[in-house]
Amino acid sequence: MKLYRFPPLLLVICLGFLLTACESPLKKISYPELRFSHLPVIELEVARIEIVEQYRSPLKAPNVEHELPLAPATAMRNWATDRLRAVGKSGQAKFIIVDAAVTVALLPKKKGLKAAFTLDQAARYDTRLEARLEIETAGGLGKGFATATATRQRTTPEGASLNSRDDALYRFIEGAAKDFDHVMAANIDRYLAPFKPAP
Repeated sequence: MKLYRFPPLLLVICLGFLLTACESPLKKISYPELRFSHLPVIELEVARIEIVEQYRSPLKAPNVEHELPLAPATAMRNWATDRLRAVGKSGQAKFIIVDAAVTVALLPKKKGLKAAFTLDQAARYDTRLEARLEIETAGGLGKGFATATATRQRTTPEGASLNSRDDALYRFIEGAAKDFDHVMAANIDRYLAPFKPAP
């Protein structure tokens, strides 16, 4: 019976292939599209509603809205599509997305012995959702507008996995979008009541 001896280098290469084969790529989480169709429709006495995305992302640091699993501008477009309804025969409304930014700032780390026993917050995210709803009718009601702004801030810990960070940021933007919904719906009731159909 013959015994075959592998050269040390060949053995290392074989072990490397085995370890590589055992590694599995991190599964990317698929997030649901945020919709508002479960909420009551806001009817407006206009013939059409236009959505205008005035905000333009710089697509570079410190802005990161283009890298998130849920972009604020997408959430705001969905809000306008799901909640606003044109029920008039003339006039128009414009839903203008003024701001939909998310910026990130790296936070300083603790130093010394204390750093070894504490989990630092690595980054702070800030978002601002702002929109303006303008209405102009041809039926003698004239013009009107309502605005809404929602801001939020949150931090993420160091050592967080990509999936756990994305999950936290999805919930972050979801919360800001719900804040925006409450403010804009209230301001439409307050400032644009003449442009809504009579009950």
